[in-house]
Amino acid sequence: MKERPILFSEQRVRALLAGQQTQTRRIMKSQPFGPGQDNHEGCYVVDVTSNHLHGKKMMSMTNLSYQCPYGQPGDRLWVRETWRGPIVPAEQLQDYERSPANFRQAQYCQYRADSRDMGLQHDKESETFGWQTGIHMPRWASRIDLLITQVRAERIQDISDDDVMAEGVQTDSHFLNHFFTMNSESIAPKEAYRKAWEKQYGGTSWEVNPWVWVIEFRRA
Repeated sequence: MKERPILFSEQRVRALLAGQQTQTRRIMKSQPFGPGQDNHEGCYVVDVTSNHLHGKKMMSMTNLSYQCPYGQPGDRLWVRETWRGPIVPAEQLQDYERSPANFRQAQYCQYRADSRDMGLQHDKESETFGWQTGIHMPRWASRIDLLITQVRAERIQDISDDDVMAEGVQTDSHFLNHFFTMNSESIAPKEAYRKAWEKQYGGTSWEVNPWVWVIEFRRA
């Protein structure tokens, strides 16, 4: 079993903690290309560190899943998110000065995704002081571990309505919502996901329909 980091936004972290997200999609850095990429005639994957002639040849897109940089079923992902720490209680400051390494644990960290629960939105100084972006989070500060259960490659527009819900994207498209709220502006799950995708990756990111890694997981 291998462990790798994976970055999640505050909104997605909340979905993870609520048990609403069991999938994530990440754009392939090297997009498959060439004749037969959608059939069994063989395809190539561009190696961005060299030229396309040195790419890896796959006989089908199913085989491509074995090249997923996030891992394989049975591997673990540890979540990176916006954080700060260690936050040491006043009564433990002397212990911290003697052995700071003992406080390099998730229990001594705060996480921006929890800021509403901590009431930090009412304290501007507390809300802005000391936060670090998730990309800089060390392993010891991570509080969420995910166990990969399945990996596959697909086009982003191939996502199903069930997969949208597994991504943790909340919609109000159920007919009961229309019945009770008379909400005439409700949108379908896939449309809600498209909007969320374009907000994160840019206005044309859905239209170009990139290949993505689909990683299914459960909390470890």
